[in-house]
Amino acid sequence: MKKIIALILALCMVFCFCACGNDEVAEEKPNDNSKPAASDNDVVSEEETAKFTVKVVDQNGDPVPNVMVQLCTDVCKPTLADANGVATFDEEITDEHKISLSVCPAGYETEYVGTNYIYLEDGITEYTFEITKK
Repeated sequence: MKKIIALILALCMVFCFCACGNDEVAEEKPNDNSKPAASDNDVVSEEETAKFTVKVVDQNGDPVPNVMVQLCTDVCKPTLADANGVATFDEEITDEHKISLSVCPAGYETEYVGTNYIYLEDGITEYTFEITKK
């Protein structure tokens, strides 16, 4: 069963990259207020660099691990939630951002899958995404 779920998640990730990909290459914009780049010796946790986190939980508030969450504007950026149900994104949220699950995990249900999105409010830094355990 775990192999099937892993295969489904892998296929969903490939689908998301193909369906939501963008051939344009983004140009880096200089920022006078930027911090120096981290060296190989610097230890930076995901929480320190993440600007937006999504926590996927069931109706009882229990974390749902290994769920593919996608953050979208014109392009979707899928990220796999960790063992605590947390997906992190290094992006500041505007009212143009929206989220959904790439695929709903087996044994759960939600209406926000694929292109059925939850629209986010400008400036939020975290969101709790509740899905229903069947």
